[in-house]
Amino acid sequence: MSKLLSLPIIVLCNNCLKPIKVKQEKGWVEIAEILECWHDTGCWWQGESEKVFYRIHLRDDAIKEIFQDRHSAEWFLYKIYD
Repeated sequence: MSKLLSLPIIVLCNNCLKPIKVKQEKGWVEIAEILECWHDTGCWWQGESEKVFYRIHLRDDAIKEIFQDRHSAEWFLYKIYD
């Protein structure tokens, strides 16, 4: 089961622009592993920009999906797995 969201999130990236930490209510949590990464162009014909999605496994054992909007460079929490 999972919950779909689209909430702004603060993400720290390495020099290769890969996410390495996410900021949560309790503070920063390291990403233990990037499980999957993919690009999505969305509804480009309606002006939606490209997004890069990451399914991540955090050090606190949570599994989440985050994405970065390539046009605005903003990060969003997209999905939380139960």
